[in-house]
Amino acid sequence: MQFDKASTRNAWQAVAHITEQIRDGHVDPALNRWFEKAGFCLADTVFSSVCQFDDGVYNGTLIDGEQRAWEFFVDLSDPDACCLDDVTASLGPKSPDHPHADLRDLVTMALFYQRQQLEAA
Repeated sequence: MQFDKASTRNAWQAVAHITEQIRDGHVDPALNRWFEKAGFCLADTVFSSVCQFDDGVYNGTLIDGEQRAWEFFVDLSDPDACCLDDVTASLGPKSPDHPHADLRDLVTMALFYQRQQLEAA
């Protein structure tokens, strides 16, 4: 995908990089198993961010294959402490369809990236 601004290209590359890292199991294979157990197909899930707080403790935002945005908190050692929230309804300007959308925002870019992947398939 070609973008005029470096900041937009950087957002695209950041989303592509973390998505590939997760899909390839380079972050934590146990995290991948958690995503799959939660019902996400990694082949069509896109990640705007994944942050590691501690060994086996992660949070971030992902876009599922149906273009729904989810925030997650995962503690692989304590499944009861995990949290998964559908935040799609509250996206507002983070949606690429919003008139004030900014593709430099990683959630917006993840939604856009997801659409580009679906169109290419």
